[in-house]
Amino acid sequence: MEASLGNLLTDQIIGLNDLVNLSNFVLLLAFSVRDGLKLRILSLASDIVILPYYYFQREPLWPSIVWGVAFIIINGVRIVTLALERRPVILSDKEQELYSVVFSSIDKRDLLKIASLARWVDVSPGEVIIKKGQQISEAIVLIAGETEAVHPALLYRPGQLIGNVSAYSGLVSPVDVVARGHARLATWDMKHIREFTESRPELRAKLLQIISTDLAVKFHECLAKA
Repeated sequence: MEASLGNLLTDQIIGLNDLVNLSNFVLLLAFSVRDGLKLRILSLASDIVILPYYYFQREPLWPSIVWGVAFIIINGVRIVTLALERRPVILSDKEQELYSVVFSSIDKRDLLKIASLARWVDVSPGEVIIKKGQQISEAIVLIAGETEAVHPALLYRPGQLIGNVSAYSGLVSPVDVVARGHARLATWDMKHIREFTESRPELRAKLLQIISTDLAVKFHECLAKA
């Protein structure tokens, strides 16, 4: 009886059963952390630790081994994905300018995706950007320089959306918008923006907030001139 008890304790402490204890301890530790990446790493370690226990039985437990390998692969892929997502975002000069003047309230990774859809346009003094009666199919943001809407006069500054709410609601522009000097614009096809934000409700909400703030500023400026 004492020998059997001794063998049991030995198996639990230094035998294969110890791998079960260690694996469960690591898994318990994984569930106690809040960070998603750490949870994945600890879960991966737990799955790796338990594999020898399944293999070195009198008959290898192949179903458990196969499932264990599947969990290892899934956690491994998610670890790589999370690690890549957490890398510092490096912006180009144009992307940094876009972030500084317009999109500082959104995540830089989202900015990279938005910037990839943008088209940069340089305009000359006196060049008409939007014609009165023109239906706008692009979102246009002034990045550098100055433009103005004619009749009624409205000066656009860097970071502002060119055009008023009617122009972006399927109606035609009620005014001409002209460059006062050399200016640089970023434009987006409205259809592409809608498609891009359709599956990203949080990003869409932030973009709508930027647009609402822009329109509110223009409204107050118009009231001040009235």
